[in-house]
Amino acid sequence: MIKLTHQNIESELKAYCQRWLAYLSQKEFRQAHTLVSIPNNYGARWGQKDITEAIFDYFGNEVEFNIENTDIAFCSPEFMECNDGSYLFGFYFPVNGEITDLTVEFEFSHVKGNEYSATINDIHVL
Repeated sequence: MIKLTHQNIESELKAYCQRWLAYLSQKEFRQAHTLVSIPNNYGARWGQKDITEAIFDYFGNEVEFNIENTDIAFCSPEFMECNDGSYLFGFYFPVNGEITDLTVEFEFSHVKGNEYSATINDIHVL
């Protein structure tokens, strides 16, 4: 769950996603998982297993990987406000010293007041 001040929504969502990326870079998958408050439409909450599988699909199963805490500003971030009042924030996933073609797409849906749920729609290659 995230509380938005509505001062600069894009900046607030970027900071939220940056915190998720920082946890992953420190191999704190459980902490990162706590930031994903609801499952996506397919029932996934994108924990360590799902993230690892997406990276292995991209690099191959034999490679070791390190998720980088690169400033999302360098990861081609995209922000969009949807007609239903939700927000999308996506960026390329920085892994093994490169900005990969893996796209991480978060969705933030209004719950009540200034509270929004957070989910990851997908981590995939466009």
